[in-house]
Amino acid sequence: MHSSAPDTRAPRDVGLRITTPGESLYAARDTPTPARTSTVTIPAAPEPGRPRQLSSLDLQLLDLETDSAPMHVGTVTVLDSAAAPETPLDVTSLRQLFADRLHLIAPLRRRLRTVPFGLDLPYWEDCDYIDLGYHIRHIRLPDDAGDEHLADYVARRHAAPLDRTRPLWECDLISGLADGRQAVYTKIHHSVIDGISGAEIMAVILDLHPESLPTPPPADGISRDRNPSTAELLARSLPNMIGRQAIRVQSLLHAGPALLQARDDLRAKHPDVPIKAPTTPTRSLAYTSLPLDAVKNIKDRVDGTVNDVVMELCTSALRRWLLDHDQPADHPLVAAIPVSVRTPEQFGTAGNQFSLMLTALPIAEPDPEHRLEQLHSNLLEAKKRFQTQPPTLLHKATSLLTPLLHGRPTRALLRAAAPSLPLVDLVISNVPGPQIPLYLRGIRVQHSYPVSLLTELAGSLNITVMSYDGHLDFGIVACPDDFPDVWDLADHLHKALADLEQSPGRP
Repeated sequence: MHSSAPDTRAPRDVGLRITTPGESLYAARDTPTPARTSTVTIPAAPEPGRPRQLSSLDLQLLDLETDSAPMHVGTVTVLDSAAAPETPLDVTSLRQLFADRLHLIAPLRRRLRTVPFGLDLPYWEDCDYIDLGYHIRHIRLPDDAGDEHLADYVARRHAAPLDRTRPLWECDLISGLADGRQAVYTKIHHSVIDGISGAEIMAVILDLHPESLPTPPPADGISRDRNPSTAELLARSLPNMIGRQAIRVQSLLHAGPALLQARDDLRAKHPDVPIKAPTTPTRSLAYTSLPLDAVKNIKDRVDGTVNDVVMELCTSALRRWLLDHDQPADHPLVAAIPVSVRTPEQFGTAGNQFSLMLTALPIAEPDPEHRLEQLHSNLLEAKKRFQTQPPTLLHKATSLLTPLLHGRPTRALLRAAAPSLPLVDLVISNVPGPQIPLYLRGIRVQHSYPVSLLTELAGSLNITVMSYDGHLDFGIVACPDDFPDVWDLADHLHKALADLEQSPGRP
């Protein structure tokens, strides 16, 4: 029995502040005077929903966060603002866009609520009030700033952790880019979204046509989850703790064999390359784009997939980088590849529904065509192994860890395992995106570059690719203390594509 009655009061409406008091003192010089109406309201439905608890995987993405490894993911959306039908985007309009659509994006309206002493998994708490003046800001770079200026700014922002007392996201409008472009950098904590649910959020913010249609809240208000009292959280924790013990036993039985198999794969990690666990929160970012049609033409040569070619391009670029830096390229690298296991019923539910597939990158092979064939074979074998695993392997594995003391045991385990980390050499992720142009407030999106995360478990290099409107947008994140000259890797991707295009293919 609960020690206190649940909160049955009707949910409060959600207030959204468009402007922050005093921001005119530090606003960019081209920011217009804010509108007088600085607050809008999203009406709430009269009946609350059930309290929403994080999954064990969501929690570990919080608990794995350390000073050297903030656990958020992001996107740099580059806008063709010079061709805007009206004026370039301003921060008040961007905030208003989010205010108009936040009723469709529940994950951005929630903040973290922990259970005392970490006795149970945390909850997502619907906020009564959200300060969009805090979450969405404007920065102007020096006039005609180039790609490296933009990447440097985003890398600095990406190194900063999110405020856990607020909804776990931020957004920067960046002006001053060459050719009249603008960019929007958005970061969201990985505990809130994975690649697929992140793409779903961006699909709500972006439009299929320059003329966006209004999307008013439902007439009876938005559904808001009930926020339990502290006494109820504690009362819930006891049966949940007992239930988790049974889940741990089942998880160990189901996940144990797969984890032992993964251990054998992890032993192939390269012993000498400088891709180590990130040692500082400092980040470097590089990005580039490749034509999707060229990649599709190449993948047909091995009856493979676009992902086969993406993996070969990354392998070839890494081989060049290692040789340029006098590093050994005589042993395969082990890459972790996130794979969505989201079921049709789980689309639109946010959170994390992914697992990891491990494969060897044959960087020792000097011939690009042979590398592509080897990778195609390696990936087929990796997929076979992956299909023998439970799709919820990561959920089962993370359920073996305790939420007690708000992640301190998990971080202590990381520190104890530090000499053996990272477990893999790098992460490579390929997220499918729309093959049609998208628009933000009527301005066409030119590119959408992913900005992912680094962890102690997976090393100081992450290459994430998103396909969009006929090209592949690569975002490369590194810890510069361990993996310098990240722009060289972006240049090598173009050379790798040229090598494959010039290769005669199979005889």
